[in-house]
Amino acid sequence: MLWIKSLHIVFVASWFAGLFYPPRIFVNLAMVPADSVAERDCLLLMARKLLRFMTVIAIPAVIQGVCLVVLKPF
Repeated sequence: MLWIKSLHIVFVASWFAGLFYPPRIFVNLAMVPADSVAERDCLLLMARKLLRFMTVIAIPAVIQGVCLVVLKPF
């Protein structure tokens, strides 16, 4: 049970770190000059990769959270 709790905390912390970073990417994207296509494409790629990372991290966090609720020891 303690392993599930500790992994759940790690996954939730990683997921929340990912949730706080997209606004920074969007601010940088808004500041890109209109003629800088390479920089814009790079930031959009970063946003897509971050979304994929957050999805992959969120799934085990939710599953472990459900396991903690269902298998509560008290």
